[in-house]
Amino acid sequence: MKVGFIGLGNMGLPMALNLHKAGFETYGKNRSEGKEKKFAEQGGNIGLSISELAAQMDVVITCLPMPADVEGVYTGADGLLASAKKGLILIDCSTVSPGLNQQLFAQAEQAGVSFLDAPVSGGTTGAEAGTLSIMVGGKEEVFNKVKPVLEAMGKNITFVGPSGSGSAAKLINQLMVGIHTQAVSEAYALSKSFGLDSDMLFNILTNSFAQSRIMDRHYPDFIAKESYEPGFALKLLTKDMNLVAGMAEECKVNLTAGSSVRELLNRAVADGYGDLDMSGAYKYQLANDEKQK
Repeated sequence: MKVGFIGLGNMGLPMALNLHKAGFETYGKNRSEGKEKKFAEQGGNIGLSISELAAQMDVVITCLPMPADVEGVYTGADGLLASAKKGLILIDCSTVSPGLNQQLFAQAEQAGVSFLDAPVSGGTTGAEAGTLSIMVGGKEEVFNKVKPVLEAMGKNITFVGPSGSGSAAKLINQLMVGIHTQAVSEAYALSKSFGLDSDMLFNILTNSFAQSRIMDRHYPDFIAKESYEPGFALKLLTKDMNLVAGMAEECKVNLTAGSSVRELLNRAVADGYGDLDMSGAYKYQLANDEKQK
């Protein structure tokens, strides 16, 4: 099976490499040639345009940072839908709105191809290990056809329901990630101000009801090291929280905590913290606290 992979970023590159390692004939495509070169150095194929991938592959996977990137790659004049061969299966692993998924699903149907929304969770560690959680929306028979492809990238793979369902599940995940990120930021800022030993606090919280996978990630890997090189950038979490807000508005659900965190994250990005890892929300918390002293 020939698989194209568009978007060789922090998540996409290891995902594409895992497809290659699993024995799929994998072709990578990225805006920057440097990432394509890294993929080729580890055995992947490169050199095809987006339209050529659409015309020659059996499956094309996209993993892109912003909804506008996704829309452009799919619906542009030289995009996937314009050039797709009949029977092509398109899989979008980006985090976008359910509405955009449903739009692309309908356009794919008109073009005689299949589309699945399949956003992922598990961070760069999960992408490298091939242990991502993958939430899939679309037609179940199409999901079953490409399940071996998804299994090369993840371990917890769930068919959620019709088109847009995978993204809805992912956005709910991101809502909780955002809230937990702010909870960790406030907890460790309060600990620092009071003078508690942060490592000791981590051990206490890890063995208490406050334990969370976000704390297990943010504290030892970033906060304790005072290093915020992004695995997942704060601006991307903010983008996801803005998408959550749109979903909640459509569903007429009031997100009291989510709205508050979303406002904080948007301010953090506006103040220049967006390129830090999402754990950098802690740095923003400290800076705001300092202003009030």
